Amino acid sequence: MTVLTEEMVLNKCRTASLDNVKHINCWGMGLSDISIVQYMTNLEVATFSVNKITSLEFLSFCPKLTEIYIRKNNLQSFDELKYLQHLPNLRALWISDNPCCTENYRQTVLDLLPRLYKLDNIPVSRQKNLNDKNLNNLDSSEQKRKKKPLRSKSSMSMDSVSDAESIIRKSVETPIINAIAALLPSLDMEGLYVIRGIIDKKLRKFERESPKTPKSTSKTPKSTSKN
Repeated sequence: MTVLTEEMVLNKCRTASLDNVKHINCWGMGLSDISIVQYMTNLEVATFSVNKITSLEFLSFCPKLTEIYIRKNNLQSFDELKYLQHLPNLRALWISDNPCCTENYRQTVLDLLPRLYKLDNIPVSRQKNLNDKNLNNLDSSEQKRKKKPLRSKSSMSMDSVSDAESIIRKSVETPIINAIAALLPSLDMEGLYVIRGIIDKKLRKFERESPKTPKSTSKTPKSTSKN
């Protein structure tokens, strides 16, 4: 059993307190125990895909969660989704490739979590879901808001990626940089966090290996010429 510990979280998120953790990316770490997340009460985005997790119970203690990535784990039953039903801000869930995700599971998930705007990286038809759940008692202004697609954090991240891509192309023109910049807009939020983790790790390695540049102490030499 691989347990996610407080020390691992603090090191990964570069913070001194679990209260400060808003985003955590533990993709592909072989984790089976994530009970430590119950102490991350300000957590907003949780990436735990490609692990060995069997329960979502401890995510129920994170009321600010908006996005959960939990695909390719070991969730055996949709009963686990009951732990997510009382998360008021949850809008995106990626749960595919779990044992419980058999044929036509999508509607089952939406019935249990009708507030979702995106499931398995596919936008949810809001109007259809509202009709299915008999939630038409919303006032007209609320109906109008529901029909309008929500601009997710992923789409906002794409805007930032586009800006970054423009800057990169203007400043450094190399085949590798261009290839990376062209790839970024096609990634979803989970993919972006994975890439960011790889970049952070690489930067830390460079910081450790690069000698620190000493501060310049040079002064303008005094003239010694004689008239």
